[in-house]
Amino acid sequence: MAYPLNTLTFPLHGNRLIEASAGTGKTYTIAALYLRLVLGHGGENGFVRPLTPPEILVVTFTNAATEELRDRIRSRLTEAAAFFRRQGSGDDYLLSLREAFPASQWPAKARQLEQAAQWMDESAIFTIHSWCQRMLRQHAFDSGSLFDLELETNEQPLLEEAACDYWRKYFYPLPAALLGELLESIHCDTPQALLDQVHPLLNVPLPSPEDPFDILTRRQAAIETARLCWQNDFDAAVAALRDAQARKVLSGVKYRAASLENWIDRLSAWVDGNGPLPDADVLGKLSQTGLREGVNKNKTAPEHAAYSAFDRLIVQLAELVMDEALLIHAARDIGCRFRQAKHRQAQMGFDDLLSMLQKALQAPGGQQLATIIRSQFPVVLIDEFQDTDPVQYDIFSNVYLDQPDTGLLMIGDPKQAIYAFRGADIYTYLRARRDTGNRHYTLEKNYRSTNALIDAVNQIFSFAEQHAQGAFLFNDQIPFHPVKAQGGKGQFVVDGKTLNGLHIWQLPQSEPVKKTGEDGYIGQMASSAASEIVRLLNLAQQQPPRAGFEPPDGGALQPLRPADIAILVRNQNEARAIRRALEARHVRSVYLSDKDSVFACDEATSLLYWLRACAEPEQERLLRAALATPVLNLPLTRLEQFNRDELAWEAEVERFRRYQRVWQRQGILPMLRMLLGDFDVPARLLSLTDGERAITNLLHLAEMLQTAAADLDGEHALIRWLAEQIEQPGSGAEEQILRLESDDDLVRVITVHKSKGLEYPLVFLPFICSFQDPTRRILSVARYHDDQGRLVTALNPGPDAIEAIDNERLAEDVRLLYVAVTRARFACWLGVGVVGKVTQKDGEQTKLHQTGLGYLLSAGQMILTGELPQRLQALKGDCNAITLSPLPGATDAVYRFEDETPQLDPALGFGGNVSRDWRISSYSSMLAGAQMKARAPLEPAAAPPSPVGDGAPSAPESAAEEQLQEAAAEAATARGAMGADPSIHGFPRGPDPGTFLHGVLEWAADQGFANLTQDSRRREEQLAVYCQRHNWGKWAPVMQKWLKHLLQTPLLLPDGQGTVAMSALAGDGYQAELEFMLAAHRVDTRFLDQTIACDVFSGAIRPELNRDRLNGMVKGFIDLVFCHQDRYYVLDYKSNYLGENQQAYRAEAMATAMLEHRYDLQYVLYTLALHRLLKARLPDYSYQHHMGGVLYLFLRGVGADGQGVFSDKPSQALIETLDEHFAGKETLHAHG
Repeated sequence: MAYPLNTLTFPLHGNRLIEASAGTGKTYTIAALYLRLVLGHGGENGFVRPLTPPEILVVTFTNAATEELRDRIRSRLTEAAAFFRRQGSGDDYLLSLREAFPASQWPAKARQLEQAAQWMDESAIFTIHSWCQRMLRQHAFDSGSLFDLELETNEQPLLEEAACDYWRKYFYPLPAALLGELLESIHCDTPQALLDQVHPLLNVPLPSPEDPFDILTRRQAAIETARLCWQNDFDAAVAALRDAQARKVLSGVKYRAASLENWIDRLSAWVDGNGPLPDADVLGKLSQTGLREGVNKNKTAPEHAAYSAFDRLIVQLAELVMDEALLIHAARDIGCRFRQAKHRQAQMGFDDLLSMLQKALQAPGGQQLATIIRSQFPVVLIDEFQDTDPVQYDIFSNVYLDQPDTGLLMIGDPKQAIYAFRGADIYTYLRARRDTGNRHYTLEKNYRSTNALIDAVNQIFSFAEQHAQGAFLFNDQIPFHPVKAQGGKGQFVVDGKTLNGLHIWQLPQSEPVKKTGEDGYIGQMASSAASEIVRLLNLAQQQPPRAGFEPPDGGALQPLRPADIAILVRNQNEARAIRRALEARHVRSVYLSDKDSVFACDEATSLLYWLRACAEPEQERLLRAALATPVLNLPLTRLEQFNRDELAWEAEVERFRRYQRVWQRQGILPMLRMLLGDFDVPARLLSLTDGERAITNLLHLAEMLQTAAADLDGEHALIRWLAEQIEQPGSGAEEQILRLESDDDLVRVITVHKSKGLEYPLVFLPFICSFQDPTRRILSVARYHDDQGRLVTALNPGPDAIEAIDNERLAEDVRLLYVAVTRARFACWLGVGVVGKVTQKDGEQTKLHQTGLGYLLSAGQMILTGELPQRLQALKGDCNAITLSPLPGATDAVYRFEDETPQLDPALGFGGNVSRDWRISSYSSMLAGAQMKARAPLEPAAAPPSPVGDGAPSAPESAAEEQLQEAAAEAATARGAMGADPSIHGFPRGPDPGTFLHGVLEWAADQGFANLTQDSRRREEQLAVYCQRHNWGKWAPVMQKWLKHLLQTPLLLPDGQGTVAMSALAGDGYQAELEFMLAAHRVDTRFLDQTIACDVFSGAIRPELNRDRLNGMVKGFIDLVFCHQDRYYVLDYKSNYLGENQQAYRAEAMATAMLEHRYDLQYVLYTLALHRLLKARLPDYSYQHHMGGVLYLFLRGVGADGQGVFSDKPSQALIETLDEHFAGKETLHAHG
């Protein structure tokens, strides 16, 4: 029997159990008891002394719940303090609480409450795991735990590593035949599948198994004996079978000619060693016993030693069963490896926190630890106690059970115990119920729902309480107590009529329907529920509204909004069905689950493809896969363009190279942000119905990748981590759970598990009769409870175990139903139908009775289609709060949403002028559209010209992109057939080959020019790998010869300063890919062009730059800056094709190319950038002494006689003139 709980007289000491049914004010009650503990209220029913927040332990099971409790209690303490000071109004509870103290004590009590409110940041409100961790750290000596153990929220990687180690040690050495039989026996073919099988066994006591590999060897020996017996006289044995079949000795039903020939073929392959042992059915049919049982009447079966060999083999195989032994062997070994790995890494998981504290309390010194904890926390309130597991209860019972001057107050509702998949154990609640004797209390009033809805819920569960096992299948251990209605909630009104609390829709049917399919149960229910929701929302849109909520005082109707509606489902498939039906009717919705992992969504897979391409942008296969992902959703025409347009493809390669650099330099989050922006992903996704869900998933995944990257080494490690999470979604902690994608006014589609603790005005349960039998899949390991409530782990469970498993599943389904219907405040709709099939042999085979609602209707007896109306009427009884009606027909009506957003005043306009000509320019953008023509004499700078047109290239983000822009221009002039010469002169031309040559030299710089020259073996091996990775593997021999020659060739320095070979450059004497940004203050490009033309190749014709005014920055990348004999040089690589041999790369040809492509402009800008850098870095800088000049290497023609090397040193006057002009100083004339 349970006593009605009075918050003012409830005893605050001893061990007590409070059952808080849905909506009865559990959190309010906890806060009320907390106030009494702080004030020392209650006399004999109070605690022995007032307590402070750090002394009152409040335990719950989620971080969100701890924060909510802390805020609610703090708020209640503050409210009570004000009321005791007579500064505010209080409810009846506060009034009675204050009256229990003399008025003279009220100021002191107010201070006590106020101090407690201020102390709440140090209050002892924890999750069970965080409290255990705190106890282990605070009392490390008493608990025998380590001080520096690290809490690991996701232990799956360590478990998978242990499973892989086991697989490698025991499975790899096995011959193929043995391995195949072994894997078939345990129904798995990967280490992960094996781990899934043994996971339930990792934390339970296991017997020492017989060696499974010895069993396997003996099985193989028996099989081999039988095979040899058949092999010795195979033809005779087979001939006898065929003869018996032909003479109709054997039954034509059991031994059809085609079947027999198929068996003989399989048998022949096995006997010859070319196939597996035939399956058990074939062995039985071809055994001597099987043949005797399969003959026709008055016939004699053929006899042969080979047939008898199968008789013996069948018996031996039945005795030599190895799957159970193997699972135990694997569980023990993997568990041991897992624990050792955690010990080596000083890690512990959530379960370890509990087990370590449990063991510490049970150890010889455990009573001392328990005493310390009791003194630290004299009273503990355990919230959501129905979700406790045996270890958690053992901890608290060891510390508090039957201890004087303590309080163990357990608050929960066994009817809402729905988290068995997380380890919650309702049998632990029942154990606590027994341990607390008759100290049981119940909250009687429901403050959530209307009178009608409470009456309806009371009716359906009271009806089921009459079943032999009670409403919740635990007899009187979990009784159903009807609750009372507090009232005053208002009503839901449609067309002037108050709707009933519970609406039960019955699917019109004359026979069972399938669960899935357009005409199946889920399809019909989704369409009808969506249509009804549209009808209600459209009525609410009318003026005045015809559907809405009437306040208790009878005021104006508050129209129904989409956010007032929740649709509860069991899984993502049901959510998808109802959301599609809503979408078809223009109703937006949001989905939330506490089981679905973000790694299981499509966006995670797309993201994985992106990361792989960003890590290796030169890999064509990876990049094409990334560009074809559904999230990017590039048009097919664009994807096809990449096959035909080399420049377009190379632009994408360079785009992903840029992502790679951002990833390496700034991290994964900035890279993903750039990628999403470049491809306009957010804007495009938001135009889709489910776009917010996709964006939320992407941002969630990006956040998790950023967190994971902190503990991983490099891009590929992060990619492997993401791939592992996608392969095993849901294996981590709660941060993986899908997040709410929108707070807008949308219909909520939410799983029943996630809805627990929440409430909604209207609740639809369209798929309440959906059922999935967990026993249909192969169960190698199963867990259930015996008649005494003890957890049993069964290997290869039999029929009794499977029945027990299904009974527990059914009991939880009833509890899920209770949770679902009690989420509603005003009304709830149930979609009821008979799912099943009809066969000639068995007639109707339905599944409704296997659901939670079906149990309420029939106590587990099968419900035929024709019986359903009668069953539903019996369930309704004489309760007028329940409406039974046929399922309303689906319609094509759509939601006519009328936006009521108030009109805003127009925004103020900006009337000023903002200069928009600040930009980042580059050598390529200055060169865009340049034309070869004679040059006019230099004149003073004219008026500011117009900016460069839209066709100009943007400033490059990298040296490779800058090279690509140059190569694009070069490609237009590099015409003619590609030569077949297997040398650098025959190397293909165009952007991609040019980028590759630059990449080889960038790689060589990173490796060290001198190192590669000295270690030829290393150079050849690594260069071959580099070529292969970038899809130039067949050119590797040419590249080997070319690079060696290039590194060792003396390069002529400007102005007769001698020569230098790249192989002579020390690693700290050069900088590759030096990026620069030159400030440009209204630089006139015509002045820049003519000034350079007067100094460099004076008088020569070259393309004239477009008229422009550069204001902002000029950006570029110098391939190599090196220091030689205290002089600094610019070295740039050019892949231009000037001719078919080295003689084509003489000075005249190079000069022509330099002018044609305006490399003169480029190297002057490079020199100016280096000049400014040296002037800032060297205290005694001198242009003449420190600036060496520039070298341009035409990579295809570098020779010992100076071919392919252009060198120059711009004059100091030119550089200083341009330096002043870029700085914004007035310069009217070029230098003389």
